[in-house]
Amino acid sequence: MHDLSPAAWQPLLTTRTLGRGAVICEHTLASTNTVLKDFARKGTFREAICLCEQQTTGRGRLDRSWSSPEGQGVWMSVLLQPGLPPERLPLLTLCAAVAMTQALRALPGCGARIKWPNDVILCGRKVCGVLLEAGFAPDGRQFVVIGTGLNVRREAYPPELADRAIALEEVCPPPERSALIAAYLNHLEEAIRACESGYIPGFLKTYRNFSCTLGSAVQVIAPAETYAGTALDVDDSGALLVRAEDGSVRRVLAGDVSVRGMMGYV
Repeated sequence: MHDLSPAAWQPLLTTRTLGRGAVICEHTLASTNTVLKDFARKGTFREAICLCEQQTTGRGRLDRSWSSPEGQGVWMSVLLQPGLPPERLPLLTLCAAVAMTQALRALPGCGARIKWPNDVILCGRKVCGVLLEAGFAPDGRQFVVIGTGLNVRREAYPPELADRAIALEEVCPPPERSALIAAYLNHLEEAIRACESGYIPGFLKTYRNFSCTLGSAVQVIAPAETYAGTALDVDDSGALLVRAEDGSVRRVLAGDVSVRGMMGYV
C-alpha cells in the first residue's frame, strides 16, 4: 500500500486544499463512497479523501457493481462541499472525468477520451468510472462525494468484461499509483474551481474536446423508453442534448439513463 499512502502522493500535489486535509487509507473497505458519506452525515469532515487497496462492494452509476480487486487499481473517493447551485452539481461528475482524462493523457501513448457523462475510455473500452453521490451534513450544508475506480493492472476487471473494460497496463507501462492520484487531484481541483468561478464555458470546451460521444449516433436507454438519435452537445449543467430520429431535441440527464453507441459500448 506504499503508493496509496498520503506520504507518497501528497508531496506531488499542486492543489490549494484538495488532498491536503483528512485522508482515510485502508487495505479493505466495502465502498470508499459509503465511508465518506457516513463521515459527512456525522459532520466529521467537510473535505476528505478515502482510498483503499480493495473494495468488497464497489458501485458504479445506476447501482451497477464495480470490480475492485486488491492492488489492481485506484479505488478512491473525494468528499467536497462545492460552491455550485444544486442544478449544476452534475457538472462535478464531468469535472472528475476531465481530470482523470487529463491525468492519463499525460502518459505516453494514452489517448484517453470521455463517453458521456463520465466514463473514461481507452481503445474503445472503459478504464475508469465515476460515481457522484450527494447528501446533507448535520448543519444543513450539502456535500458531494465523487468516487472513481481506475483500472491499472490487467486483473482489475473480470474476464467476462473484456469486451467493454480495459486496464491502463494494457496500453502503456503504468506509473506508480501515487503519481496517478496526485495528477487526478491536481486536475480535479482546477476543473472544480473553474466551474465555481463561473468559467463553465471554458471547462465545457475542454470536456467537448475529450468527448467520444458528441457527434455520434447513440441509443438512449431510459426506464420508460429507448430511442436512437445523434448526440449534439452538453448544456451548462452537464446534460446531454440528443436529436432524436423524429427531429426533436431531447435533454438527457445522467442519473436517469444509459447512452450507448449504435455499434457497441462507446
